[in-house]
Amino acid sequence: MTEKTRRIIQMIAAKEGTTPKEVEKKMRESIKDAMASSNPQAQAMWRQICPDSKEPDLDTFLDFITGNASSVMNMQDPKFPKQ
Repeated sequence: MTEKTRRIIQMIAAKEGTTPKEVEKKMRESIKDAMASSNPQAQAMWRQICPDSKEPDLDTFLDFITGNASSVMNMQDPKFPKQ
């Protein structure tokens, strides 16, 4: 795991009042759940992140999300209504 990813996880943990280990666990669980989405837009995004269909590591995932934040935020999954 890169130092950048470690810092992101530490910042989230501090903000949420939990441990970095718990944040990492929740992130991995969330990635697995999100990869199972049947939403075509979500599936297209996952093909960009991990063309081999294997679960991405946290570095790969966070690099993609931070580099594509505006397009990710515009996804229209019923589980994540627009605000």
